[in-house]
Amino acid sequence: MSEDCRQTLIDTFRESLIAELGPDQIEFATRKLLLALNEYEVTKRTTEMIVYDDANERIIKRYLACLVIDGKSGGTAAQYKRSIVRMLDVVHKDLTDFTTNDIRYYLAVEKENGVSNRTLENYRANLSAFFTWMTAEEIIKTNPCARIKPIKYADEVRKPFSDTDIDALRFACSTVKQRAILELLLASGVRVNEMSTMLVSDIDFRALTVLVRNGKGNKQRTTYINDVASHYLQKYLAERTDDGPYLFYNKNHEPIASGGVRFILREVGERAGVEDVHPHRFRRTFATRLAKRGMIVQEIQKLLGHSNINTTLVYVYADDEHIKASYKQYSA
Repeated sequence: MSEDCRQTLIDTFRESLIAELGPDQIEFATRKLLLALNEYEVTKRTTEMIVYDDANERIIKRYLACLVIDGKSGGTAAQYKRSIVRMLDVVHKDLTDFTTNDIRYYLAVEKENGVSNRTLENYRANLSAFFTWMTAEEIIKTNPCARIKPIKYADEVRKPFSDTDIDALRFACSTVKQRAILELLLASGVRVNEMSTMLVSDIDFRALTVLVRNGKGNKQRTTYINDVASHYLQKYLAERTDDGPYLFYNKNHEPIASGGVRFILREVGERAGVEDVHPHRFRRTFATRLAKRGMIVQEIQKLLGHSNINTTLVYVYADDEHIKASYKQYSA
């Protein structure tokens, strides 16, 4: 079965269901058809691994280099790479030979394996950016991802820590280092990768300012800490026996990695009995607390280092009680 015949069959199948099924049911049936058709061309496809040259690897390396040149962080580039590699683990082809249905088949496999629609949309968006780049670089003539629409998903309410959660987390810190990390994240709103590369000299304890040198997109900004964060950071530094330039080190005396911070916070969260403890939730808590205390969103945007104010608005959580109190205040 040629690629044109395959697409015609899928289109005809979908059209035949419109009068009898809803959109979600049609998408489910189409996904099942894609999974079944992947085994057939004129004859049944082989499922053996096909060995190619290093063309895929060279294309991916070139793409990652372009991302870095364009100002993407190492973490962002790694996310794009993971999406591409996951696809190649399912569809064993040269990247230059990929078709729209190859990508649809891959996404269908991920969906069958239980991947959420939110995660699936992240995969699709990453692949779309990659194949758009391949097209712009004239590595391929047409973008196989162009006809694949964004995947809808239900918005999840991502709540900040409550005051009770914060008290529990503070009490559960077993070392001054843990408390210093917690207070810095809570007071400054910095990203975990920004904190992991932070130098002692980036903090001005007299002015209570924090210089973020390696912000997203290589942008530099200034944020602040409060007296509590300052106290525990200075206490932690006073306990250290080295004069290394970095603010936080791991047990091997290497600058602490983002994964190391996540591990520390996860352990503190388990001891505190608080679920979903991770660095990004501290940023949401930081933004929400400032908003509740009256700071305008444009100022919060600058502190967080967001280029788009809509991103900041997503970070600010307003619960029903706060909305009710604000309404009473401003409607009177």
